[in-house]
Amino acid sequence: MVVAGIELQTDGPTTLTFQQLFQWVIWQYPITRQKGFCGAVRPPETDQEWIPAIIQSDNQLVDVYAHVGETFSTPETAVEYFSARKKAG
Repeated sequence: MVVAGIELQTDGPTTLTFQQLFQWVIWQYPITRQKGFCGAVRPPETDQEWIPAIIQSDNQLVDVYAHVGETFSTPETAVEYFSARKKAG
């Protein structure tokens, strides 16, 4: 799938650099997960919704979870995807 000109995988997280997402909004929440922090990203257009992501600030990488098949109206609800998944698994 292509979102705002960036190809995102539909079978797993897509790892992108901060440079590739330089126009996107990157929101990081202070909850650790895997190698980074829970977060969300969205294209710069204000009508776009948030996609869950893992933000690896030290490595300047973002794992974008577009494969989950849904977007969220706020970054907080996007991060809840990880909480719900942790409870389920």
